[in-house]
Amino acid sequence: MKRRPKRAAAGAAAQGAAKAKRRFRVPLAAKIAGGVLVLLFAALCAFLYLYPNAFPGVTVGSIPVGGLSRAEAAEKIAQQSPALYEGQNVSVTIYDTTYDIPVEDVLEDVDTDQSVENAFAVGRTGNPFARIWDVIQALAGRSEAQIAATVDEDGLTAALEEISAKALTEPVDPSWEIGTDTMTIYAGKPGVSFDTEAVEQLLADKIRLMDFEPYEVTVELTDAPAIDIDAIAAEVIGDPVSATVSKEDGTTIIPEKRGVQFDVEEARTIIGDGSAESYSIPITTTEAAVTAEELSEVLFRDTLASCSTSLNEGNVPRTNNVRLAAASINGTILNPGDEFSYNTVVGERTTDRGYQSAGAYSGNEIIDEVGGGVCQPSSTLYMAVLRADLEVTQRVNHSFTVSYTPLGEDATVSWGGPDFCFKNNTNYPVKILAVQADGQLTMTIVGTKTSDKTVTTRTEVLETYSPERIEKVDSSMSPGASRVEVSGITGYSTRTYKVITENGQTTEVLANTSNYNKRDEVVYVGPSAAAASDTSSDTDTAS
Repeated sequence: MKRRPKRAAAGAAAQGAAKAKRRFRVPLAAKIAGGVLVLLFAALCAFLYLYPNAFPGVTVGSIPVGGLSRAEAAEKIAQQSPALYEGQNVSVTIYDTTYDIPVEDVLEDVDTDQSVENAFAVGRTGNPFARIWDVIQALAGRSEAQIAATVDEDGLTAALEEISAKALTEPVDPSWEIGTDTMTIYAGKPGVSFDTEAVEQLLADKIRLMDFEPYEVTVELTDAPAIDIDAIAAEVIGDPVSATVSKEDGTTIIPEKRGVQFDVEEARTIIGDGSAESYSIPITTTEAAVTAEELSEVLFRDTLASCSTSLNEGNVPRTNNVRLAAASINGTILNPGDEFSYNTVVGERTTDRGYQSAGAYSGNEIIDEVGGGVCQPSSTLYMAVLRADLEVTQRVNHSFTVSYTPLGEDATVSWGGPDFCFKNNTNYPVKILAVQADGQLTMTIVGTKTSDKTVTTRTEVLETYSPERIEKVDSSMSPGASRVEVSGITGYSTRTYKVITENGQTTEVLANTSNYNKRDEVVYVGPSAAAASDTSSDTDTAS
């Protein structure tokens, strides 16, 4: 291998270096351009770091503040910010309902100081290149600083409480509407719940940022109850019900209810898996006999019957009892089909309730008992019920005749024993008016007449049971003297009829059969003269 001379090698190296030097020489123009860029960058940095105002093109919300000092920007924001929220709403959608919250109810004021700081932060954060980019964006109209506000926390809490009261719901059962030919069944609604505290915090943040974009709340749903067609049928299917009146005030009309029938199995097929929102079920309806509109015009318009009986007000305990019982009955309302029970309405006759001891039948005797005399109100009412042609469902006559009603028109009652009951068999409500005054007890039944019907009564005596006179000698009495110990009462077997005249036709209807016991008269007499003489002789002899 031949070796180059060292001098020749050195010369070759020098020539290569010279050529490389000539190859990478920077042109003068490039040097100048680079210098200019450096100067521009330095100038721009100086502008970025030394410019005292908001950079040109910066806006706070939609309010332009570019080139303004802090004080000028604050004043402009204070002047123009109300237009950004006045009349605006924060819209909150919960499940399928949107609620609007007026911004003025939840925004206390615009935070001008913070808004100014937000504006002045544009182009003043990050490295120089980031700042330059932000300034360029501002100049291009694409830099909007966030306007800031303070929240009216009490107003926001109140608004959300009002919304929550409507939006937080338990599952809603299926419902239905009755039409003429169809029934619409609506599927139930799921229960809705959500984190109220989280929603309040998020809305507060949005309000602070003057962010009024609609917000949809994340909710948790509880499945709605399934449609139970059998339960609906049990509630809906039925005969028509006429309008009635409230028994609480005697004036409020309770609307009528149409009769409804439908094929349950057909409805079950129509509903299927229950995934639809509503279903149309064919039905048959029957109108009620009396509508609310009609009832309001004729309610308690007519006197159906009124009967009075007499009593001795000098018998204070008995009159007291009659008056108390009448007061319990007075104002009683019976809607169509309702049944009246004397014992239920009047209640137990006790001293705690003000009743006193007075004469009453007990077996074949008249004794004093608490509540004695309350059979007179029941009997007087029975007389009125017969003439009003209402349906008697329970009635028992007294064991003996009474003086205050005709034969066959009394009704005995006893707590725990016989009761007097009747039904309102008319199509309209009836009311009982009971008044005791001036030696009279009057029972009046008011309702609605639908015809010219009148009712009287007729009682025929089938058999009479005359009392016998039973004499007992009382040796302590003078000869020929007598004393009635037990008065005699005649007994009867009777039939009582209602004589009904309507539209010129008269018919008789058996109202009751009554059996009254007789009671023999018991008389104590003094010994006869002969018997008295014999007694004297015997006495003398004995002497």
